[in-house]
Amino acid sequence: MATDWPGHFCPSCGAPQTAFPRYPWYLCSDCRGRTHDRDGNRIEFFNAHLFGGLGFRFAGEAQFWEIRSAICLVTRRPVLVSEARFGGVVVEPLPDRVFDFEQVTDMRRPGWRDRLPEPSGSRP
Repeated sequence: MATDWPGHFCPSCGAPQTAFPRYPWYLCSDCRGRTHDRDGNRIEFFNAHLFGGLGFRFAGEAQFWEIRSAICLVTRRPVLVSEARFGGVVVEPLPDRVFDFEQVTDMRRPGWRDRLPEPSGSRP
């Protein structure tokens, strides 16, 4: 049984990458580093704790928030950011339909920062 998967290319910049069937449209790490909100503020995503959880912070700031998933932008295109199954962060183009919109932080909407809860903590 062959385990080789066809080549995969970042849907944002076209860089070749390893294919993963669970995340067939994931963006490369360079594009993941270009996530930003509607105002162009760069956003960093990471695992909030040793055993998972998705966290984000604004680039250069220590305060962070824990969220379930986020819609933000990469080069002005909408993407969905979520925690990968066994840790890490995966960024994919926004699908036509987000199934659990109540638990998604939509960073494209006006006033989205005003709806954030208190920060979860801070990171160096």
